[in-house]
Amino acid sequence: MTAWIRIGLMLVALVAYAAGGAALGMVRVRELHEGGTDWSMVSVASAVICVGALCTAAAAGLVGILAFGGVSVWASYILTAQRMGLFRVQSSAIEERTLEEPRPRA
Repeated sequence: MTAWIRIGLMLVALVAYAAGGAALGMVRVRELHEGGTDWSMVSVASAVICVGALCTAAAAGLVGILAFGGVSVWASYILTAQRMGLFRVQSSAIEERTLEEPRPRA
């Protein structure tokens, strides 16, 4: 298999994994806000992740599914869930705060 075909398969897999992670983020948000599981979105996520897994297996082998697919789905889930307000990802850097007393407004 030529390198161009492998690159093309991996790009298709990346798009599929990103869509699957976004769908999983949507499932989680709807589950928390509405109280029930949206089975249609679960099936969409499963189908898209399976397409990505098939493309990855053809291009890179079975180990690539966990190495490439796992990271792609996880990153897409984190970005989608954070964007929808499920949680906030913050850096561990401590911000310096001034210790000035607030001035009374006149």
